[in-house]
Amino acid sequence: MIEIRDLIKIFLDEETNTRVPALRGCDLTVKKGEIITIIGPSGSGKTTLVNIIAGLEMYSSGYVRVGDYELENLTSKTLNTYRLEMIGIIDQFPERTLFLDGTIEDNMNFLSNIKKKATKEDYIRNASILEKLGIDHLKSRVVRGLSGGEMIRTAIACALAKRAPVLLCDEPTGQLDSLNTTRVKEVLRQVAQDFDTAILVVTHDPRFQEGVDRTCEIRDGRVSSIINLNKQNAFEGQNKFPLKFNSQIDSTNNIRLPDLVVDTLQLKESVELQMSKKGMVKLHHPEKIKPKEIILEDIKLVRKELITEELPKNYFEDYQPAIELKDVSKIYQSNGNEVRALTDINLKLNKGELLFILGPSGSGKTTLVKLITGLEKISLGELSILDELFSNFSDAEKSTFRRENIGLVSQQGNLHPFLTVTENFYLKDIFSGKVFTDISSEAVNDYLTKFNIEHRSNSFPLEISGGELQRASLAIANNNYPPIVILDEPTANLDSDLAEQAIEQIYKLHQTTDITFLVATHDINIIKDGMRAIELEDGKIKRDGIVVSGNSNT
Repeated sequence: MIEIRDLIKIFLDEETNTRVPALRGCDLTVKKGEIITIIGPSGSGKTTLVNIIAGLEMYSSGYVRVGDYELENLTSKTLNTYRLEMIGIIDQFPERTLFLDGTIEDNMNFLSNIKKKATKEDYIRNASILEKLGIDHLKSRVVRGLSGGEMIRTAIACALAKRAPVLLCDEPTGQLDSLNTTRVKEVLRQVAQDFDTAILVVTHDPRFQEGVDRTCEIRDGRVSSIINLNKQNAFEGQNKFPLKFNSQIDSTNNIRLPDLVVDTLQLKESVELQMSKKGMVKLHHPEKIKPKEIILEDIKLVRKELITEELPKNYFEDYQPAIELKDVSKIYQSNGNEVRALTDINLKLNKGELLFILGPSGSGKTTLVKLITGLEKISLGELSILDELFSNFSDAEKSTFRRENIGLVSQQGNLHPFLTVTENFYLKDIFSGKVFTDISSEAVNDYLTKFNIEHRSNSFPLEISGGELQRASLAIANNNYPPIVILDEPTANLDSDLAEQAIEQIYKLHQTTDITFLVATHDINIIKDGMRAIELEDGKIKRDGIVVSGNSNT
């Protein structure tokens, strides 16, 4: 279904007139009915590869064939036909692909009818998809009022309603809990089997790397390894010798050496290979430098469940209120019916505290964030922030208060699309009446560096990946130490290394500043022992306590 050979994509930085390679001879084949995950560190070329397959980016050289279409030879008209007939897209920011003021059912019906008039069987199939994704009870809800996880599942349902032979998924489960991640995987597997759909999933989510046909790793713009289903665990969690590695030989006979091999042999510019009469091959440093001793790291401990103890009775003895909710409820109106997203929430948050909000998709995490930031109005109850009755403010007053006191990182990355990352840094201060000369460029560069996004300082938000956008938003939200920083799924689009680095920066700021942090997440592994966490369930606080050790080996 998909054949890619020696694919090269070079971007031109017009400011510096520098050619930047994103893909450097990438090779990949995908069969009908096959599910492949594409993994790799941020900036490795994953999103560029998917955009080329989707017909959204043109490549510099190489060969790309999808079905009967050779992408290099497509005119503008046939390119539009190709996208319509062949490609379904699940974007990591679902707002980009959905009609926000339509219902879930409206959005699915639109996609079902976009190529030809939908049949009764199509509508029955759509209903089955909604049921399997666990959102059939929401089909009459307006998309704008959905939670982040519900919106992701809606985007998946709509992409499936199109019945495209190729489905491209960009981080489809980054904002979902484990139960709904399993649901999504099961539905995609069923679609692949029933309709011979070729499915590519770009992901950092390790939960999505199990149960697929192959995992394709991209590093430095090349496919560095492909792991088949029956070898899925052969190269992970190794804790004894000999270590085994899997790398991919591309169409030019190039092979990427694993990082551990390069580091252990202390290789830089070249490597010496020796072959025995029996065909055994050994790698050596060309200058006979002795290899490093390999010390296998302990298998990382993974928190499989959240264990908490009740808050100490004197927890609020020296209470200095940062955020306080009293009997807060949020009720949406949908087709004349009331939908309770939050019910009777009572919560105190101390100045300088770090609080994690957890709960399954649809439990109310994002709604709670929107209420505290003033992006949604409270239906019932009171909300006080920094000793101000925030819930009584007008929209204009909330906007001013938010600008002066709250740093926000939303799931979508809340940057102005027509300003560069660096220019977005200055936006908040300019609205406050400052000018560029009042703001230190060194401070901006320092925060970009802390969150590993300095290399994108002059890029526009639409030019960078979802993970890069999230890191830029984290850097900007923490700039100038606002009294309160609120993060909604801050690590959902980051690979494991960058997620760990980003959350460590949050912990450091919490320890060294008086910032009050509120983090909504489904990832319990970013929470350290001793931190406070609340768990939401069906719009109510199920528990509120201190996280204690409950780790077990992977």
